[in-house]
Formats: sequence, structure tokens, C-alpha cells
Amino acid sequence: LALLRSEAPACTIVGKTWDFHVTEVLRVSLEENLDMIRESVDVLHREGRYMVYDAEHFFDGWKANAEHARDTIRAAAEGGARTIVLCDTNGGTTPEEIGTLTRAAIDAVSDFEGVTVGVHCHNDCDLAVANSLAAVEAGASQVQGTINGIGERCGNADLISVAANLGLKR
Repeated sequence: LALLRSEAPACTIVGKTWDFHVTEVLRVSLEENLDMIRESVDVLHREGRYMVYDAEHFFDGWKANAEHARDTIRAAAEGGARTIVLCDTNGGTTPEEIGTLTRAAIDAVSDFEGVTVGVHCHNDCDLAVANSLAAVEAGASQVQGTINGIGERCGNADLISVAANLGLKR
């Protein structure tokens, strides 16, 4: 309700992608998780908000259960999300995996007109910038990050480095 009252033109909903978190943290069925994602996005979308869906633990979730991870981002798109953000929440995915799974995610939502894919990388393995660049190379159109990479634990993708690499080396 706070997001509805905020009158913000764009809103972000974060949802669980990894089946482990769905069953062990949320303690709901995989189907109920999909319904919660779809309905949460839909409530705000119906009020005219541009919806961003952050797929928390997307890469770990895909490696554990690709079908459920795919279904979560499709549920968000069905609810009206215009941007699906793939989160490397643990910061442990390699650039090669990021590229491959970003392409798979783009394919998974390709039948939803106007839906774009972005990426949100943590820097636990010192790969957030490289992973963000790999996602863009694979087709992601948005990179979430912070100035100088400052963020929780080991930080996030440094947007200064991402922008410089995209602007000067691409």
C-alpha cells in the first residue's frame, strides 16, 4: 500500500527466484510464489506504474531449478513488469554464466512485448563490473549499481567503471 500511496511513476518489486528460498524462507509452495509475484506486480501496474521486477538470487535460482526461475520472471511479465532485473545476489556467478543465463532469461520473456532485461551484480568475487558488462553483451539493457561500487557486503557493480567500459571500449 505504501507504494500505491507514494504516487511514484515507477516502482520496483523484489521477489524470490531460488526455489530454496521459496520453500525454506517464505515457506510457501512454488506455485504460491508465482502467484505472489504476478499479483504484487499487477496491483501496481493496473494503477499505471512502470513496473520493475528484481529477481532476487536469479542466477543461483536458475542453476538450482531453471524451470522455476524461468517461471518467476514470466510471472512478473504477466503481471505487467516492463523491466526484469536479474540479480546476482550472492556475487558468485562468473561472467560466462552471466552471459549464458542472461540470454536464456531474455529468451524466456521474449514473447512479452516491450519487456526488457537488466542486471544487478554484487561484488563478492570481485566480478560485478565484468558480470555487468557480460550481461550487456548478452542483451541486458539496464545495469543497476552504485557510484564507486559502494554497497552491502563487498559492494555492487561500480557504475563509473561500467559506464567507462561501455563508453570507451564498446
